[in-house]
Amino acid sequence: MAGAPKLLVNKRLLKSGHGLYVPLPTEVIEQWNLDKGDKVSISVDDEAIKIMPKKPEKIETISEEMIETYSAAMKGIQAKVTLDSEKRAIHLEFSGRNRRVINLFIQNLWQNLPVLLRLLGLGSVKEMSSRGETGKGRRG
Repeated sequence: MAGAPKLLVNKRLLKSGHGLYVPLPTEVIEQWNLDKGDKVSISVDDEAIKIMPKKPEKIETISEEMIETYSAAMKGIQAKVTLDSEKRAIHLEFSGRNRRVINLFIQNLWQNLPVLLRLLGLGSVKEMSSRGETGKGRRG
């Protein structure tokens, strides 16, 4: 993170299975928005070991043609957004003639929502099906 102060912490190596590890301080975990299972790269340079969070995936540019095609398909879809302040929830309902396009849009929105929420600063997303079943937590 550019401009972030360097943090020097003395830690002991701990054993896990056939390897050793260093627990990261909470400040580092929060600063880098890390969670169990996140990928990091480790490099050894002279007398230093450097751990870097995996860089975010590159967002590809969208062509004008793709935007026009997408916009034409989306024109017939209406969205109803309801805020439930008591449950701290937002409900989205989509309607329109072309059910296939609506289903595809909802599927794409669902797949990209963790990334969008992470861009807004949320660290993780717990996925729930419409039946209330918990899916795996996702990081964007």
